[in-house]
Amino acid sequence: MSAERESGAPEREGAAVQGGQRDALLVFLSTLSVALMGLLVLIRLYPDRFGFAAHGSGATPLERRLETTGPADLSRPVSSRRLVAPTLAQSIFADASPSVVHVTTRSRDMEGNDFDATEFVSGTGSGWVWDRTGHVVTCLHVINGASSALVTLADGSEWEAKLVGVDPATDVAVVRIDAPPEQLVPVRMGSSGDLSVGAQVFSVSCPYGLAHSLSVGYVSGLGRRIRSKSGQFIDAVIQTDAAMHPGSSGGTLLDDQGRMIGMNAAIHADSRRQVGVGFALPVDRLQEVVPAIMESGFRWEPSFGFVTASDVNSEALLGKIRDEPEAPKFGVVVAEVDGGGPAARAGLRAMQTVRSAGLEERLVVRDVIVGAMGQEVRKRAELSAVLRALDPGEVLVLLVAKPTGEVEISLKPAGGAAGAAGTDR
Repeated sequence: MSAERESGAPEREGAAVQGGQRDALLVFLSTLSVALMGLLVLIRLYPDRFGFAAHGSGATPLERRLETTGPADLSRPVSSRRLVAPTLAQSIFADASPSVVHVTTRSRDMEGNDFDATEFVSGTGSGWVWDRTGHVVTCLHVINGASSALVTLADGSEWEAKLVGVDPATDVAVVRIDAPPEQLVPVRMGSSGDLSVGAQVFSVSCPYGLAHSLSVGYVSGLGRRIRSKSGQFIDAVIQTDAAMHPGSSGGTLLDDQGRMIGMNAAIHADSRRQVGVGFALPVDRLQEVVPAIMESGFRWEPSFGFVTASDVNSEALLGKIRDEPEAPKFGVVVAEVDGGGPAARAGLRAMQTVRSAGLEERLVVRDVIVGAMGQEVRKRAELSAVLRALDPGEVLVLLVAKPTGEVEISLKPAGGAAGAAGTDR
């Protein structure tokens, strides 16, 4: 027994030695890890002291600060600016600025008769050059009600503007100036059809009369609906957080390639206190409206005397009646019908608010537009496209789903000039 204890003692001593070495190694590794972590923290906080540039800054090391010498009443020495590549915002601003104009409107103050009338500056806004023949595009509410307008180009030259035409339905106006072609730089045109939320955008406009101001932001939303100054609704509008202010209307909204994707049109009511919600007319819509204005002096908008619900509301309303026998699976719900108008005379009916015995109100769907001019209609935009393609005076043929089944009705437009289209009321 004693021999066994004697033989086991060296084994335990060897194990103890190995255990001590292992503990020492663990302590060393732990200390080394803490030291390395501390070094990484110091490099992160003070990269320049270790010969590293700040991560992601792309900045070059600063020159040594110049020491002041000489009398204290002399100006300080100036550090020279290094030549660096321009930022994306600088490049886009330099490229777009020559295409953006400042619009100043004037009104007459009548004092008894025309001979005593004096003109005064009544408003300010922005615009952009459409072509080298002098056509300039701006928002209708920028020039609406003015007796005259002055366009100031990026080179500082001023030109009297002559009205070409307007489109109240989209709040667009076209004017023309007699500037020589070499002074006119048409905007770099893009497309708004492939935009996505989160895309970076740049606004170049003249807020508060401050010519050629730049703001940067992102596309905050698509397919928004706003009410124009004339009281009509405009669909498919771009929402952005690029700062807009009074006077920004008519300015350009550009993508990260310097292409125009929209025209600044409005700011949210609360944005006068908190900047961040602005709206721009999509350039794809402007590509339709501006040529039509230039051709005829106005954009003809047929008035059929009905208003449709938004896509979201139509989908929700159709979901409530989906189990009914003749309920359509898609379409846009007729929300309002003007009494005595073409739609009412043709038998188009708006949804109704019904109050039950329990005094609870509910909406009842009556007519749903599922087709127009032989084309299937699933969204408001599809119906709007059909309306815009109509010739002046052309009859609109709709396929309407009623509680009793589908019927075809024909509507003759009530007016010919810049009135309200069915979905743009």
